[in-house]
Amino acid sequence: MAEAVAQNIDIETVLNRQSGAWRWFVFGLCGLIMAIEGFDMYMLGAIVPALAAGLGVEPPAISAVFVAQGIGLALGYTLIAPLADKVGRKTVILGCILGFGLVTLATAFVTTLTMVSILRLIAFAFFGGITPNVISLVAEMAPQRARPRQIILVTACFALGAASGSVLAPLIVAQLDWWGVFLIGGIVPLGMLPFLFALLPESPRFLLIANRPIEQVNRVLRRLAPSAELGTSYHLDEPASSKSSFKALFTEGRLAMTLLFMLAGGMMMFAGNIIASWAPTFWHLQMGFPMAQAGQLFAFSSLGAIVWPLLMILLINRIGIRWALMICFTAGGLSMMTYMIQPYTPLLAIYLAVTYGAFTVGAISGLYAFVAASYPTQIRATALGWTSGAGRLLAIFGPATGGWLLAENISPVGVAIAFGLPSLIAAVAVALVRNRAAS
Repeated sequence: MAEAVAQNIDIETVLNRQSGAWRWFVFGLCGLIMAIEGFDMYMLGAIVPALAAGLGVEPPAISAVFVAQGIGLALGYTLIAPLADKVGRKTVILGCILGFGLVTLATAFVTTLTMVSILRLIAFAFFGGITPNVISLVAEMAPQRARPRQIILVTACFALGAASGSVLAPLIVAQLDWWGVFLIGGIVPLGMLPFLFALLPESPRFLLIANRPIEQVNRVLRRLAPSAELGTSYHLDEPASSKSSFKALFTEGRLAMTLLFMLAGGMMMFAGNIIASWAPTFWHLQMGFPMAQAGQLFAFSSLGAIVWPLLMILLINRIGIRWALMICFTAGGLSMMTYMIQPYTPLLAIYLAVTYGAFTVGAISGLYAFVAASYPTQIRATALGWTSGAGRLLAIFGPATGGWLLAENISPVGVAIAFGLPSLIAAVAVALVRNRAAS
């Protein structure tokens, strides 16, 4: 173990040292959290007919649940996630997992659409506090050179969990009915909680800016980078903000950047929500695929969600994160519009699913990396929360739009435009972002 030295050290120099096994273990824990949350977020789209039948309503009525989830996420991202800039990433993550698990578990025991909608709103408010802070924690533990890669990989775990919901949720429904999905979706995160409490560290960067005892900072750093020389004090080589976390997003030269990130995030979340929530149902009702087959075809999105983030890392290294995102979002928007091709075959469905997984679910991890790199530690959780949460106000209309398209019997051409246009708008928004992380 290295002895502490009596000097003030840039904490980045310690974090940039070679990672020990424990740092990789912690990244694995963060990836597991994201995978479980991804399953819980997107499982609903695979059980719409069963849930509607169980609650005694028509499938379009389930759009109320999707809208409730969107509202809950907006509240969680904007009100709960920023608390981590004051009380710590770990505290908010664990508290939100507890709340999310309990409320999801309770959803298995209600019998009305109204109660399901209310409980999903509350559950997703807790959910909104998890993802931004897992990303913040990963960003603040990773070596600087590996930070975008680590954020993309941990977010890809979310995509994997989301895609697995299309496969596992119908199987659970077949054995236990719709309530079984919520039962398992609540038990699993609650079962993880004791292990996370014992093993998940706090961000050393947060400990530093929160003026926690130096022994507490060194305890984390010693395990993250066991070969590093530790100090008796540390500093952060990044611009500090003189404003409160929220005000700092819109002042000090960040107004245009923050608004563009909100627009890009909102459009991508809109696209992700409407497609994940309704694509299997549209394939079933418009194209005549059996619901089980539609879910299985949509599960091919996991291929894109797993493989593309790895390729996107290489793309970012070559052309920069902004250009990489512009290419991804443009390719995603054009790919989603293939839904208008007739006759629509299972092969086309697989193509749409894979490209959705790659350029919508997978590529949004790059947007998180872009945001995380664009704001200092002091306001990072707030920035991730607000750029995602305010964007959720736009994304709320995704599931509602899908329900309207279904209820109005809109043609596949109209559905294809609704699926693809948001990603093209996101590409334009990213193209307009100008900051030091855009190279």
